[in-house]
Amino acid sequence: MNSKQINKNRMYGTTILVLDNNLALVEAIPELAAAHQLLKEKMALIDQERQVQEVDNTGLTRNKSLLREELTTLLLQISAAVVAVSATRNDVVLRTKVNYHHSDLKKSSDPILCDIAVMINRIATSMAPDLEKYFVGKEELARFDELTAGFKLSIPLKRVATSTSKVSTGNIDEVYHEMDALLRNRVDLLMQPYQFTQPNFFHAYKNGRMVINYSGKGKTAAKKVAEAEFTELKN
Repeated sequence: MNSKQINKNRMYGTTILVLDNNLALVEAIPELAAAHQLLKEKMALIDQERQVQEVDNTGLTRNKSLLREELTTLLLQISAAVVAVSATRNDVVLRTKVNYHHSDLKKSSDPILCDIAVMINRIATSMAPDLEKYFVGKEELARFDELTAGFKLSIPLKRVATSTSKVSTGNIDEVYHEMDALLRNRVDLLMQPYQFTQPNFFHAYKNGRMVINYSGKGKTAAKKVAEAEFTELKN
């Protein structure tokens, strides 16, 4: 959530708390009680979407980075073994196909690295017995196959997680608009009579409705905006 959303979220929570703490007065007006309940339901929706939005995706990135690092190391080891075999066979074409260096792989994008790994895996598997003398046996090939498959699966995971987060951000914005409309067009208007009969309750609500800027830019400007939006209650 950005700072504006966080500040609005505080306002929604404070406003709902004021209504919760004066439930007997709220329930005296059934329409206000219904609006209060609707506010709480929409707040629950925001909390639900926040949980999706704020999922820590760094673990996905870190996991993919570790996979890439291990895959690259093993790829270079197997590539070197295949190059050695190509030398004994005097197979220039094979050597050209598999002769990769760390700098080549480091510059490669994830999909390209994955394609290289798949190719090396296929070639190495086809000549597995010849690679054993160059320190690449069944265990190394099995691990390489596992890493290649795992890395391929990891590539879209962060994209999916980011996409899900963006959807949740849009959902939160939509609920915010609905809550603002509900407060402005219903709750604020239904609260007006209380300024004469229950001034303490009314002023607590009015204060709760102010969006205070806690982003470090100062409270004054944000309070002016909040008070401008709250003209109906002040008049």
